[in-house]
Amino acid sequence: MTAGRSGLLLAGLIAVAIVFGYRANVYQQPTPKPMKSIVLVTGGSGPFWQLVEQGAKKASKDLDVDVIFKAPEDEENAGEQTDILSQLNLDEVDGVAISPLDPESQSPLINRMCEHALVITYDSDAPLSARDTYVGASNLAAGKLVAQLVREAAPSGGEVACVAVNFTKDNMKERREGFESGLAKSPNDAASKESEESEEKQPTYEIVEFLTDDSDNDRCRELAAKLLDEHPKLVCFVGMNAQHAGILLDVLKEKNRLDQVKVVGFDEASDTLDGIRGGEVYATVVQDPFRYGYESIRRIATICRGEEGLRPLSGTHSTYNIGVQAVRKDNVDAFQKQLDERLKNGKDKEAKEAGG
Repeated sequence: MTAGRSGLLLAGLIAVAIVFGYRANVYQQPTPKPMKSIVLVTGGSGPFWQLVEQGAKKASKDLDVDVIFKAPEDEENAGEQTDILSQLNLDEVDGVAISPLDPESQSPLINRMCEHALVITYDSDAPLSARDTYVGASNLAAGKLVAQLVREAAPSGGEVACVAVNFTKDNMKERREGFESGLAKSPNDAASKESEESEEKQPTYEIVEFLTDDSDNDRCRELAAKLLDEHPKLVCFVGMNAQHAGILLDVLKEKNRLDQVKVVGFDEASDTLDGIRGGEVYATVVQDPFRYGYESIRRIATICRGEEGLRPLSGTHSTYNIGVQAVRKDNVDAFQKQLDERLKNGKDKEAKEAGG
């Protein structure tokens, strides 16, 4: 081979190497940015929050990110939760996921936190804050689904009562709004407009009272018992939080009203699901707290590692919607199976990690 041809061959090989090297650099995935910790703040330590934590732990493992869990000692204690947020060292974390217990008063604090870390809300929103995203259900839709279940449980209409922890949280305000609008408007409204006669036949519902117990189960029992005494014609009692259906069942049994008053619950407490199996609770509306925890951590980790395309435009108040569903007697066992598998997988992983 002549010197000229050797030179041309060498030049060609160098050119090919440069091209392939360029393409490799172009198509190579960028190295993720190193992550600090993420803090997940719940509203307590009950079954709902345990499922949130299990979801966050799975995301922590899947995404290789450290998650720190914080919770008020007293269930749904907004003051304790505010203290937790105030004491966070934001220099040591990249993001915070919070279910605000008092969104209105906590929004200024959340705004200050947003200056130092990526903050998202889950379960309950703080829409007037500078939070990045809300991860959770449409509580307006959830409230309307509760109303639909009341209509199914008491198809002839009548007096209805409702109890909740509070109506100060954003999610509870929306849940109440959806519930009220769902009962006020007939599901056959369009058809009923065609005939005054059919409109007159539509059942009507009167919400006699909205009770609040501030997460005090004894107070809930007292309020429910008093209301039952005052409203002998009550046809349905709604519990808007996880613990309420079980408490309402106990009170109804004590008053010998279990056959007269239908119960509709919220969330997936074991006594609620047992009540559905036994026919004592008509149905419950369940969220997906496991996914609340998982998606909250996933979103923070993904954005903090450099995928800015997932960050919503400033001021758009982005929402990552996770649907709700009704659990009745015909699907309670299938739901329980899925729930048990999630909890078991989480506990098995914790035991394995603890054992080394």
